[in-house]
Amino acid sequence: MKVAGEYTFDGPRDVVWEMLLDPDVLARVLPGAEKLEQVGENEYEGQLKIKVGPVQGDFQGKVRLEDIMPPDSYTMHVDGKGAAGFVKATGRLKLTPQDDRTVMTYDADAQVGGRLASVGQRLVDSAARAIIAQSLEGLNAAVKAEVAAQATLPTAGATRSEPSPPVEPEYRKPSQTQFAATVAKEVAKDLLPPNLRRALIAIIIVMVLVLIWILMT
Repeated sequence: MKVAGEYTFDGPRDVVWEMLLDPDVLARVLPGAEKLEQVGENEYEGQLKIKVGPVQGDFQGKVRLEDIMPPDSYTMHVDGKGAAGFVKATGRLKLTPQDDRTVMTYDADAQVGGRLASVGQRLVDSAARAIIAQSLEGLNAAVKAEVAAQATLPTAGATRSEPSPPVEPEYRKPSQTQFAATVAKEVAKDLLPPNLRRALIAIIIVMVLVLIWILMT
């Protein structure tokens, strides 16, 4: 499975870089993350609860960072496994400053096996894109909050005459309904032309929610 894309953060590169290396921030924004902690130099361990179609389960994962070039890029190796299958991935991430914003490009190759792979390549791809999209949105909310917080700090010898900008509210992970809606949109983009997507999205959302309800009862 190939995963690649681009995302623009509303903050400078140094702030984005710090967020990408903070396990506490990543644990708050990653959908399904139960925990994420640093266990060594550039090594992390975490636990994710993932639902893809009729397959759900807990995954124990290890992440190792290599070829680190602050604050520009690094390579990430991911090895996760659980009763529902396994995921192995290697990806490259690069940050490029753009005025007061930051453009991130990423490119990864992933291998999925076990029952997780049995739901079909298209659904796995759509779920992966949904998780990435929601994680990046959450990370951007954290970046904007940090930028706003830094803006409230007075510079040396200066007094602030204008009110401080509001700090972004704490990001909340998407609910199962929100995640289902995102997956449905990703599937619809691959299957149908724009004029038929709304109907298919509604059907897929209902199907995913029914599956989640059955698995949780």
